[in-house]
Amino acid sequence: MTTLKVGGATVGLDDAKVWARTYLVERPQTSAYPAYDGYPGSPGDSVEPQDLLAVSLLNVSNNPIPVYYGLERLMASMNERLMDPSIAGDLATADEKTLEAIVRLFGVLESTPVKYVRLTTLSKVLHRKRPDLLPLFDDNIRFCYSECEGAPVPYEDDRSHADYRRAWLIALQRDLATQLPYWEEIAAMAPGPKITPLRALDIIGWELGNRRN
Repeated sequence: MTTLKVGGATVGLDDAKVWARTYLVERPQTSAYPAYDGYPGSPGDSVEPQDLLAVSLLNVSNNPIPVYYGLERLMASMNERLMDPSIAGDLATADEKTLEAIVRLFGVLESTPVKYVRLTTLSKVLHRKRPDLLPLFDDNIRFCYSECEGAPVPYEDDRSHADYRRAWLIALQRDLATQLPYWEEIAAMAPGPKITPLRALDIIGWELGNRRN
């Protein structure tokens, strides 16, 4: 039986497909798909005000107004870093220069700290602008990569945010690249709008974390 791995968590491919089918096909108007993935947003490569609202479709916040204004404060920095020519391509084949550019992009959180906006929220804005390259992050993905048995990026007290994100990106890239045909197969289950293999990995990682107990 083929086993999929997300961080230190694993699931059989057949079970993963059942989870994905439920999320992508069998829960119309109750799942975050296609609401998040199909939300129109802005047409260009930069983040615009309408893109900030997408987080509410994937991350229900008790503080939507301060989250919106916090993200708005980060827009100029996000767009400046998004224009780095290295922020291109897909994560499976990204080189070290691109990984460093992603780390710098996520670093807007420390350059301009704003209340209620953390990597979970920021990544939900950025993923939609580069869906093949910029990964999603939340507590369930953190569980897979940092908290479960065998997690490849365990917590280290003296590790900076940048160093943690770099280590996480490298581990996630490995999971994406070494199992790419399976993530492509799961992504192809989306009836429309299309999703990327990176988004497929996030869906299964989220389920693995959500089922931790």
